Amino acid sequence: MTHAARIAIVGGGIAGAALARAFAALGAEPEVFADGGPAASRSPAALVAPRLDAGLGPAAALFADAVVRAGGLYAGVTDAVIARGAVHLAVGPKDERRFAAIAASDLFAPGALRLLDRAETSALVGEAAPPGLVIAPALVIDPAPVLAAWLRDNRRAAVAAVTREAGAWRLSDADGALVAQADIVCIAAGPASAGLAPGHSLGPVRGQASFAAGPAPPITVLYGGYVAPAPGGTLFGATHDRDDTALEPREADHARNLAALSAVLPNQAARLATVPLAAHVGVRATTADYLPIAGARTPTW
Repeated sequence: MTHAARIAIVGGGIAGAALARAFAALGAEPEVFADGGPAASRSPAALVAPRLDAGLGPAAALFADAVVRAGGLYAGVTDAVIARGAVHLAVGPKDERRFAAIAASDLFAPGALRLLDRAETSALVGEAAPPGLVIAPALVIDPAPVLAAWLRDNRRAAVAAVTREAGAWRLSDADGALVAQADIVCIAAGPASAGLAPGHSLGPVRGQASFAAGPAPPITVLYGGYVAPAPGGTLFGATHDRDDTALEPREADHARNLAALSAVLPNQAARLATVPLAAHVGVRATTADYLPIAGARTPTW
């Protein structure tokens, strides 16, 4: 009789939580290790929207399938969904043509995407706006109930190294002490993943989103940045600074977020500029091509 595989997940953000949920759905009992530090996904609201790829190839199909699958999973968590649907504004010279190609494809279910002229977009967002694309599967979610539902149990432990020894994975802390042993290890530790799984060219990207208490926008709007309803107000941003890992809020970044919003929706930006802004700062882990990394890794690290 073979023993059940020991599964370790390093990281307690939305990626680690999603892995824990998936393993549990397969009947496994993964162990999640999180150090309790700030995760990029622990924000008051999170946008779930597809990357729009007019190449219409396998990557484009992956993004389309992923947003539909994610939407179904989030909808199954009580109180997770804050808002449904988004409008992507055509702010670049190629956006209208790109939106038209994607909307005419079979990547999404019929009716999931809809092209808008200026008048239709303006009516939806509440002020004069360029043409756009409605993305019906997009969501705004509250990450807190998702993390609570999918991370039922986790160990408050910082994993500093993952090594292969005697046919098993060894998870150790900063002093080299053993934290756990596992047959399968999934690393979902944000920017710290680069040190735990060298050779994958992961890079940190700092992002600061701004939150304003008060009325929420009528619909989520994407424009390179985003403005979205959040519990008790509006979340908008976010900055995108490579190789920056600082977590302290910056007033200059609030100004950048307001300037980006003002370029497309000046009325909303003017209203938000009159109220105090709170910051959510996170550091993302990104790949050079922005595509996911998945599959078995030869144990050479």
